Amino acid sequence: MTKFSRIISLLLLSCSLLFVAIASADSAQSYLQGKQRQLTELIQKPQSAANDKKLEKTFDTLLDYRAFAKDSLGKKWDEQTAEEQKEFEGLLTTLVRRSYTKNLRDTLDYRITFQGEHPAKVGALVQTIAKHKTDKRKETVRIDYLVHKVSGSWRVYDIITEGESLVRNYKNQFRRVMKKKGFEGLLEKMRKKARKG
Repeated sequence: MTKFSRIISLLLLSCSLLFVAIASADSAQSYLQGKQRQLTELIQKPQSAANDKKLEKTFDTLLDYRAFAKDSLGKKWDEQTAEEQKEFEGLLTTLVRRSYTKNLRDTLDYRITFQGEHPAKVGALVQTIAKHKTDKRKETVRIDYLVHKVSGSWRVYDIITEGESLVRNYKNQFRRVMKKKGFEGLLEKMRKKARKG
């Protein structure tokens, strides 16, 4: 191999390594790992108004609330006015943040292991396993995240715990309420739940 050929080979190798590094940094898993780390650190700090605000902002850069709202209502989403959609999304945002915070607190004693990402119907599926740090009798829990790109950044649009979809659970609950009380009845129920927080 000539000197020129070696230089070209080294340049191509360095470019390919650079591409791998960029792809890895931009992967759904690495993004999720970074956000999970930030959230865990914030939750472990003493509770304060300032810390709660930081927590909310971090959630806002991780979760796709609009997707949660649309997917959990299904066809009913398009039947509502813009004002109703906005209120529903706002209430659901409060409830999803609260649920995610509780789940994070519940898993503080668990070691979260990221197990890679795979193509999904939309975006990617990031798989994780939660294993208790000290109590071996505690069963491991599989928590998977469905993510997609929104304005160039990854966002979570569903969370699947041991095969149970958060969006599907919401959808089933909302359908039962609307069957009895209609959409306004659902909003009122969500308002009460949000106020209890």
